[in-house]
Amino acid sequence: MKITEKIFAYIKSMRPETWFLGSMPIIFMGLIASDFKINMQTIYGIFSLIIIIVILLLGGTNMFNEVFDTDADEINKPNRSIVSGKISKNSALVVSLILMILGVVWSYFLNFYVFLLSFLAFVFGILYSLPNIRLKDFPLTSMITLGVGYGFIIPISSWFLFKGWQNILEWLIVFMTFSWFFGVTNSKDFKDVPGDKLKGTKTLPILIGEKRTINIMIVLMTFIPCSLLILYVITGIFPLGTLLALIPNIINFYYLGWLKKHYSPENAFRYYKWVYIFYPLFFVFLAIGFWLGGHIV
Repeated sequence: MKITEKIFAYIKSMRPETWFLGSMPIIFMGLIASDFKINMQTIYGIFSLIIIIVILLLGGTNMFNEVFDTDADEINKPNRSIVSGKISKNSALVVSLILMILGVVWSYFLNFYVFLLSFLAFVFGILYSLPNIRLKDFPLTSMITLGVGYGFIIPISSWFLFKGWQNILEWLIVFMTFSWFFGVTNSKDFKDVPGDKLKGTKTLPILIGEKRTINIMIVLMTFIPCSLLILYVITGIFPLGTLLALIPNIINFYYLGWLKKHYSPENAFRYYKWVYIFYPLFFVFLAIGFWLGGHIV
């Protein structure tokens, strides 16, 4: 195999399609946290966070997960790099650990709070897939882990870099985003049911069925974040313009309702791909709302 093909196989194992999902919250939360002051310091900070949190830590976690998921991947994802024989388990394990450690080390040079977040991401990334622990094998721990990763660590990292940890807005926002991604994590499980059953992974679709899982997702991904956002606007904590962030949540609500009525593994997979648009759009509209309102606490 050519060296370029092997490099591409490692990158594919890092699941670069998730980098957009992780980068957009960092960019737009960074704009809000920096009071929309676009200068070299802001650009360097956001760029560094994308490299550290998304590419090194998230990418390394994805590769680490693939190392210990080959049994299920032989059924669910036979084209993945390890199962298809393009890279070995041992080399992928070493590379994944190097990537995650590099992310933690680099974060130390930004500030102490980002370093703590990065270390937390490293720990959760390992425990999510590590044999005999495998947080991903149980619905609650899987939802918590991905909720913490995508819904807390990624969006709050910009605030920790630009404003520290004592700003009320950052915590109120991640209350919404954690709930959203706490629910969305189940969307990836619909298409993996055959392999997960073989592996013994107890996802919600396996335990309670697809349609009941969709009901839970509707509550977590629509009703809770929408209710919180409306409450924050009514109480004057968020400017009125941030109600624009309801748009992707409402679209997501209708899509989930449609999926419930027309459930099939193929439709569930289509929804899973749309998640990569719905979640980042929340941050885009939230940032527009704060920019229009000129309202940063």
